[in-house]
Amino acid sequence: MDFSEFCSRLLEKTDIVKLISRYANLRRVGSSYKACCPFHNERTPSFSVDPNKQLYHCFGCGKGGNAITFLRDIENIENIDAIKMLADEAGMELPEFTGGGGKHIDKNKRLRLYSLMREAARKYNENLSSPKAAVARDYIVKRNLPPNIVTRFGLGYSLDTTDIIKHLESKGYTKREMKDAGLIEQKADRWYDVFQGRLIFPIISNTGEVVAFGGRALDGKSFAKYRNSTQTEIFDKSRTVYALNLLKKKRRAGPLDYVIMCEGYMDVIALHKAGFDTAVASMGTALTPSQAKQLKNYSDKVIISYDGDGAGQKATLRGLDILRESGLTVKVAKMPDGLDPDEIINQRGKEAYQKILDEALPLVAYKLENLRKKYDLGDRDDKTAYAAEAVRCIKQLDNPVEMEEYLQLLSAETGYDIGVLRAQAKLYVDTDKPAASESAATEEKRGRSETFLLAAYVNGKEYVDPRDLEEIFPDGFERNVVDSVTDSRMHGLKDTAAMLYTDLPEGVQKNLPEIIDFDFSGMDSKAAYEACVLSLKCAKLEKKSNELAARYDETKDINYLRESNEIRKKIMQLREHGGSK
Repeated sequence: MDFSEFCSRLLEKTDIVKLISRYANLRRVGSSYKACCPFHNERTPSFSVDPNKQLYHCFGCGKGGNAITFLRDIENIENIDAIKMLADEAGMELPEFTGGGGKHIDKNKRLRLYSLMREAARKYNENLSSPKAAVARDYIVKRNLPPNIVTRFGLGYSLDTTDIIKHLESKGYTKREMKDAGLIEQKADRWYDVFQGRLIFPIISNTGEVVAFGGRALDGKSFAKYRNSTQTEIFDKSRTVYALNLLKKKRRAGPLDYVIMCEGYMDVIALHKAGFDTAVASMGTALTPSQAKQLKNYSDKVIISYDGDGAGQKATLRGLDILRESGLTVKVAKMPDGLDPDEIINQRGKEAYQKILDEALPLVAYKLENLRKKYDLGDRDDKTAYAAEAVRCIKQLDNPVEMEEYLQLLSAETGYDIGVLRAQAKLYVDTDKPAASESAATEEKRGRSETFLLAAYVNGKEYVDPRDLEEIFPDGFERNVVDSVTDSRMHGLKDTAAMLYTDLPEGVQKNLPEIIDFDFSGMDSKAAYEACVLSLKCAKLEKKSNELAARYDETKDINYLRESNEIRKKIMQLREHGGSK
């Protein structure tokens, strides 16, 4: 089956309103639905869903598309993974794609890697019952992990350097595939399991697939206590959050009050064991915008609960602004005495950790507390520098009432007059705003006539002759739109407008809304169509004629002049007889 044909059938079977309702509070307004945009932070709804066209569009941030692009962007996954998720829900099996958009997707390799990783996770888990895994079982007992937690997180053990290789080969997988999955490496002529002798933590994506592993050394001799899979075709640590798959199951009962962001696998597991089952971890200490975006799908509030040591605190500060810029409410749980969440719970009980969560500091309060440690407020110069940096920090608040409250506290703390601090805050108004993109300011807009022709074709107006459009738009984005619509109709596919988002590259999809939602007022007629075709054809020929005339002036080659004159005759004929064929 052709890629476009499969996607068209999939979109027909997908209820886009039901899908988007999982991520946004949609409200029916006439024939469409409205909501605050799930892709950017806003108070006034500018996000619209059209169930008839199977499209969504945000008039604030410009995001738009069909069910496939929505799931891809909101879950931060690849196109093929979004298609697979929707296909699973619709009870459709992914076919062998040929042609169309399928040529950009190595679907078979990706799905085979998923299958390989599932089999590897199953084998590692089974290894826990092996006599050779006594050290792993002892560690699990030492950490007080009950069987249900071991099962929930799919913990396992790598017996030696070759066990997983032999097992996967018996299942029909090659060493090259194992290497592509990040499981094995080669030294001289010997292949070995990179996680040999380690407790295994499967890393499961938000689509429910095992994409990587983390391994903890248990022999006390390894240089690195933890080892993670390297980046592969199915694993990008900057886009992955550990235990996010468990959040997905919990969210089915409704939005979560908050998500707890931890630093490591064992912190997450310990918190889940103690009943704090909204805990997740970034893949390493540095949070990324991509991870923050995924967290926002589950809750508007994140409590950072990194270790109390120096490294953990630095990581906390790096992640705060990333989370805030994603529209999340951020608080920081202060971990005492350099302890991590697991140690707090084991030594002081889960009530002590709950108290830490309840007393978590708001973002600005935490940043000010850390900032204060850098200065001696008894020193005049230090106090001045602290006040200036503190005001800049406070300026990041969107709420004027909160901003005023913190300025009042800063005034009381430093002794500076509140009016002086307010004046200082105004100095940061212009410098804190992002500069407008020069490329956006100078970007050329498509003419209304060109947009009308494309919109008429996309929306199925009977007066459009695609041959006219192929002549007017020989290449570029516009020609891609024309070819996509033509191809869809040749295959008898529905929802041409929605299919454009699947057929065209992500980089140009932002140009589609003005075509799909074009206002035909005063133009929806064959006469208007023919007038636009004539005007645009003549304009293209006029430009070419002028270019040839200019070449004649430069070279005095009479052939350029003759060709220019022939084109002008053609322009006159077009104007006499009209532009359509």
